[in-house]
Amino acid sequence: MTTSRLDESQSDAAFVEPTTRQLVIAGPGSGKTEVVSNLVDHLVEEEGVDAADGILVISFSNAAVHAADARLRTRGAAPVVVQTMDSLAGEVIRDLSDEDVAGMGFDRRIKRATALLRTEPWDRLDALQHLVVDEIQDVVGVRADFLLAILNGLPDDAGFSLLGDPAQGIYDWQLRAANKPLSETTSLAFLASVRAMPGVQVRELTGQYRARSRDARTVVGLRDAALRGEPGSPLDEFFAGLVPAGDIKSVVEHARRWAGTTVFLTDNNGQALLTAEAIAAAGEPVEVRRSAHQRVLAQWIARVAADHPTTGITRDELEARASAVAPDRDPASLWRALRSVTGGRGQEVSLPALARGLRRPRPLVPDLIEPMGSRFIVSTVHRAKGLEFDNVVRVEFPDKPWLEDNAPDDGEASRRLFVALSRARDVIVRCDGPDDRGLRAPGDGTDHWYLSGRQRWKKLGYQFRVTDLDRSEPPGDDKAATQAYIAQTLRPGDVLRFELDLTRTSLSFPAWNLFHDGHLVARTSREFGEGIARWLGPRDRAKIPWPRITGGRVESIATISGDAQSGNVGRNGLWLSAVCAGMLRFDWSGDR
Repeated sequence: MTTSRLDESQSDAAFVEPTTRQLVIAGPGSGKTEVVSNLVDHLVEEEGVDAADGILVISFSNAAVHAADARLRTRGAAPVVVQTMDSLAGEVIRDLSDEDVAGMGFDRRIKRATALLRTEPWDRLDALQHLVVDEIQDVVGVRADFLLAILNGLPDDAGFSLLGDPAQGIYDWQLRAANKPLSETTSLAFLASVRAMPGVQVRELTGQYRARSRDARTVVGLRDAALRGEPGSPLDEFFAGLVPAGDIKSVVEHARRWAGTTVFLTDNNGQALLTAEAIAAAGEPVEVRRSAHQRVLAQWIARVAADHPTTGITRDELEARASAVAPDRDPASLWRALRSVTGGRGQEVSLPALARGLRRPRPLVPDLIEPMGSRFIVSTVHRAKGLEFDNVVRVEFPDKPWLEDNAPDDGEASRRLFVALSRARDVIVRCDGPDDRGLRAPGDGTDHWYLSGRQRWKKLGYQFRVTDLDRSEPPGDDKAATQAYIAQTLRPGDVLRFELDLTRTSLSFPAWNLFHDGHLVARTSREFGEGIARWLGPRDRAKIPWPRITGGRVESIATISGDAQSGNVGRNGLWLSAVCAGMLRFDWSGDR
């Protein structure tokens, strides 16, 4: 959307003076990303705000950030500074104290930074002319207190734009999940504090650029009902009036005829795993939307750099290789993406430095993440926030007290339903989820979801995550041939066979190789095996050996960032691997 196509409510929010202090209420599909993009562009280009020091963007979704960045780059302007609250809190502590942030957890780091801001001036705020914060309805607890401290510390002539939607505030559960939360500031309490600040203007985006079907438009019109959160509201009545579509298999049969992408939305990650398993069993490739910690590196990185003959790659070399292996990608964007990891301004990117940087737990630009390419996607409602899909399937499971320790209250259930249904452009249906009576949340000695029988000691299944892949070396005896096989033959949805690796397995922990039609394409990590051993507990392996594993499927192909290898493949610490993720099933009988 160009500037001339902004509607009146968007223009009012985007074209403001740097001193303006505004709270922008942006419902689903109202064009918030375009407002952020145009706002940043206007402040830098028209109002003369310094892109480096005068404006700061804090965002919980990358969509608005990268739209703004791309818009500024097309105009030749310097990109603005974009930070998460966690990184900002670390900067506050380093500037205002001698404390070591490395030993602090995220929440305690933010709480400490808040205390410092309340007692000492922070020089960085003195130069700030405008602060932009996206998805403010997600700011709860210590992060809400931290943001309030930043707002109160701004110079009198500095402005801010806070954008979000109270009707989509569904993160108060984090306060209930903690035994002793460091703060009890809810989303609505935070927004009330902002509204009470002097000079704050409240604006609302009134356009609708997502919903296309009658049902999708109806849901958007029920936003006020979601905000009130009353039982038996019109939103609840709308959902109850949707015709049940049956089980997952029945929905998949219908969804094959739907246009575009279909997302299946669940309440928790374990239910997402079981739903994805059922879609795969119905014969369709499927991907599960992961957390930021379970990221999958884009396969183009390894295709371009895995067998590069030197430790550095120039821009011309990148463009030549990218045109062959990733012709649909913009080479200039790919070069900037590599530079965002390694830094520097030279004509060459260090590939070992790139591999090391990709292993660090820090946010990466979207070009470095493998996009979700399946027509069928499974996600929790929380991870689908800020996204849109052609079709939405709300998956229902019977209530279970052992999975609902943090059941929503104060209208959060209504807001969560609104978030789920308002992701849709077209079709909205509801269906019955698979049997999840044996599903257990992380605990009992493991940080993975798992399945147990009627007796808790009976272990029936275990979650496999992206980080459970071995990263010590590329798979296969003939590593070059294996890389070619992965690149040319593997497809999402293909079955993977788990076979116990007797060369790495011991009585202490198991290890498995992953085969595709007889070709070794990945291996489980030592940490995965040790985690399973701890979870299963001590037992006589001579009598009860390690289980046989089934249920493995290719979800995608990805770049692995590991240690530099002595051979040609992976010499710079980068190679291709199959990605297997989901709920694996255990078979305690027969050959392993």
